[in-house]
Amino acid sequence: MVARIVAALRDLDPPAGGAEMSLSTLLKGVCDAGPLAENAPNFTPLMPDPSIEGVQIEGAWQAFALHSSDRGSSTELTDGSALSITTSTLKIEGLLSGAAWRLRDKKTGKPHLGLQRKHLVRRNRQFQRWIAPQLAKMKTEAEQMGEPLVGVTQLDWAPGASAAFRELSIPYVCFVRDEIQFRHPDLFRECLESAAGVCCAGLGLIEQVREKFDIKQGFHVPLPVDFAARFGDATTVATQREKGMAARSETDAPRIAIVTPSPEKGLAFYHRLLPRIADSWPEAIVEIYGGGGHVEALRRHPNAECHGFTPISEVFDHVDVHLLVFESTGSWGRVTNEGGLYGVPTVCVDLGAQPEAVGPGGINLSYDAPLDDWVAALREVYERRGELGDAAREHAGVIDHRRSISMFRSAIHQVANLD
Repeated sequence: MVARIVAALRDLDPPAGGAEMSLSTLLKGVCDAGPLAENAPNFTPLMPDPSIEGVQIEGAWQAFALHSSDRGSSTELTDGSALSITTSTLKIEGLLSGAAWRLRDKKTGKPHLGLQRKHLVRRNRQFQRWIAPQLAKMKTEAEQMGEPLVGVTQLDWAPGASAAFRELSIPYVCFVRDEIQFRHPDLFRECLESAAGVCCAGLGLIEQVREKFDIKQGFHVPLPVDFAARFGDATTVATQREKGMAARSETDAPRIAIVTPSPEKGLAFYHRLLPRIADSWPEAIVEIYGGGGHVEALRRHPNAECHGFTPISEVFDHVDVHLLVFESTGSWGRVTNEGGLYGVPTVCVDLGAQPEAVGPGGINLSYDAPLDDWVAALREVYERRGELGDAAREHAGVIDHRRSISMFRSAIHQVANLD
């Protein structure tokens, strides 16, 4: 049976970040025929699809999206796809969100909690009013065709979307991608606890959600990355890595990469760790990638080399170790497995889904571990970078987009009672 999926969320394309890119990939993926997770073959990054002879295949589903056009017109991310998109002129930001940012916490850099909540409440009510009549029409059309309709939502406008789904008795799943649910549990509680399922990248993140919310069930849906589309074939990746390593100006200096630090992604921790690295391991260089004030603030450390936004392939073509820290929410670090594709192992926190992302290709530590332990872990991974890099490369397939799409298809299949 064909299913219909409608995603209602703040934005999808243009994407604000990885969450939108991931959901776009999943929605486009189920618009094509393909296997459920339990029937799917093993997929290898940068390699063609394996044979599916004898594998049961689900037919192509229909997917729709309702979101704001505030970030601009659609891009190649969804243009030309079977995904049908309807947009609203509803503004993403406003006076309250602006004030929340201006009055952000000086220590953590996070928006003012109360003002952010007021902004979210206002926007979610507006979003709910906009999508309700469109969802009602979609439900009627689905019922006339005898096809199930399943809702999907995520991030800041999920409370409004879920309220509209519940009002129309449309079963839905909600993706948890970042810390917003944990910062405002009262606002997101009904959204998550009434969902037919909560989708997370990683079993560890599902457990984090369960600690705060009484969810009905959790679905592990890994981040979907089309490695071949982003990086080329295996020969291209290997050649780029060889050239990058050969071009290093200081070949004997260990190089550690940090990508897009932020208040949630270890900013305060890095300010403590970099001086300890400088004292205990002075020859090590910490390369920091990204833009804005967070990266500039780290420039004051003498062992830091700060760069602007850089293609991820140009980050990992020459570094030895990847370092990633999350403050509170253990969402899957996509960049960990992208580094793994280039044979770069990771040192990371042991929070939520991070141990699953790192796998055998690195070391996980407690956020509260002594700084000396972090330095020791970085040195160990550097010394074992050949062995651990090979393991990281092998493990990168855990977020191959074909595998992730099959797992998303299985989650929707279960919610829609297609068995």
